[in-house]
Amino acid sequence: MRKIFIPASVFSLLAVVLVLTFSACKKDAAGGNVNITGEWAKAQFQGLEKYAFKSDGTVEYNIMATDSVTKRVIGYRYKSVGKYSVNNAELTMYDLKTFSNINNNFGPVAELVPVDGQKTITYTISVNSQKNKLSLFFTCPANADCVPSPMIYYKQ
Repeated sequence: MRKIFIPASVFSLLAVVLVLTFSACKKDAAGGNVNITGEWAKAQFQGLEKYAFKSDGTVEYNIMATDSVTKRVIGYRYKSVGKYSVNNAELTMYDLKTFSNINNNFGPVAELVPVDGQKTITYTISVNSQKNKLSLFFTCPANADCVPSPMIYYKQ
């Protein structure tokens, strides 16, 4: 009876330690009010996607082309501006105004015109331990053609 009791106790203790370890890791990755203030970008087939989360609670999202050598912006295809809030691991962007190049090309920001778009977007987010990688998670509606989740952006 004693041989059965000791392995069972060790197994139970190990299970509790594993559960606590994994739950602690998850909290570190996404927990608390995640600070995403700053610029985050990812390369795209024909340009760059960039979020600018400002300390005043405003956000700007751009799809732009940049010079590969100088990294200067040479044209815009899409722009969205609005406000954002972070509550625990949930990012909500709201009061969004969207602008797009009517020819679906890159051009001067002055050529962007207002278009109908989502007014509010919500993502579950996480930032890695080095605080240089932002992951945006979303649920794709049934029968929708969505990009894979998460979308990953790097601190600029």
